Amino acid sequence: MSGPIFVVDTSPVCRLIVALALRRAGFRVCCYPDGLSALQELARSPEPPALLLLDPALRPLDGYHLIRLLRQQPRLASIPIVLMSARPSWRERLSARLVGASALLAKPLRLDQLVALVRRLTAASPGPVPSPQTPTAPIPPPTGAPLSVPVPRPLPGHSPGHLPTSPLEPAPCFVPFVPGSQTLLPALPLPGAREQQSQPQTASKEAAKR
Repeated sequence: MSGPIFVVDTSPVCRLIVALALRRAGFRVCCYPDGLSALQELARSPEPPALLLLDPALRPLDGYHLIRLLRQQPRLASIPIVLMSARPSWRERLSARLVGASALLAKPLRLDQLVALVRRLTAASPGPVPSPQTPTAPIPPPTGAPLSVPVPRPLPGHSPGHLPTSPLEPAPCFVPFVPGSQTLLPALPLPGAREQQSQPQTASKEAAKR
């Protein structure tokens, strides 16, 4: 990880020695005298630290309580945390394991062991959890080219008044009947019209014969 190493200890001598050893190894180091100042810096900083070195006997916020608060934050839940205890009893080791500490070192510290542990934990750290991305709006279609709408055409072999006989058969286009066009049906003679027209013709023929 590219974040700094946070050293949180009440002893200024311990902070100085640990910071010098880690800086010689190529790490960036930030030192804090208590847990509250470290917690405030974690809340302000956009970049999470690569690792935390904590003294369990911090005041007013001890190291165990600080670890519980950090493990509840999704952005800081996977950060390795190492406790540096002056009284490494089995109770403190059990408490460190229960709160989620990565390791516990006994004071006085062995600097070579500390640097090797920091390198191993920072190399195996999965990194910060990325923030969820906001969904992007859909891209509108280009407005330069006009949209082409397909025009339906009548099927071959079908008259304009043909209706589809199958639900899978598409409906053809219907040509409207326009008055005055050839699409109008011819006029049909009324019943008895031919008889009325033939009677005057026969009457005129008989008068000519007379």
